[in-house]
Amino acid sequence: MDALAAVARPRVSGGSFLLGIVFVVAGGCSTVPSSSPGETSPKLAPRPLATSFTATGRVAARVTGNSTRGFSGGFTWAHGADADTIELLTPLGQIAARMRVTPGGAEVETPDGRKTVADDPERFFSEVVGVGLPLAALANWMQAVPLSGTPFRAEADAVGRPAILWQNGWQIQYTEYADTTVSARPTRMQLSQGDVEARMIIAEWSSP
Repeated sequence: MDALAAVARPRVSGGSFLLGIVFVVAGGCSTVPSSSPGETSPKLAPRPLATSFTATGRVAARVTGNSTRGFSGGFTWAHGADADTIELLTPLGQIAARMRVTPGGAEVETPDGRKTVADDPERFFSEVVGVGLPLAALANWMQAVPLSGTPFRAEADAVGRPAILWQNGWQIQYTEYADTTVSARPTRMQLSQGDVEARMIIAEWSSP
């Protein structure tokens, strides 16, 4: 059974989005059909960007063709204006690592209580889990919002939400949103760059 099939479908209640994040290895990415001749492609609509949120769920990623490089488990992501706190969990729910990431670097705590300071959080993450992910960009991309001040290319879906986003050498494909509104949060997304593949399902998400 696909590991993602066990994740409950997202629920939205009031201003809080119940989503649950899963980074799971992408076996393959579906494609977005091109517009037929004469059709006008939808344009991206403005999207809100939360400056703070908490997301929890499961995560997995891999380097294709190398079964020894990757990670699968849970995580909690708390995003704030000045820092992101990321907890990686084993499949049994035990803490594998905790990172507090700031523009100046990261403080990392391992399960045995040891603490390390890393100048390059993404490189450290790659060394710990065996695969690199774009930590600095994910707080935006999880909300289907491109990084500001950085060139990007995107294809919009029928209501103006990103269907595919290309930025910083990554392709991010949004395959499902929480509902049909233009401001809905993504609930399924796939990321790829070179031989790195990841799939994300957002199942629990809350904002102040």
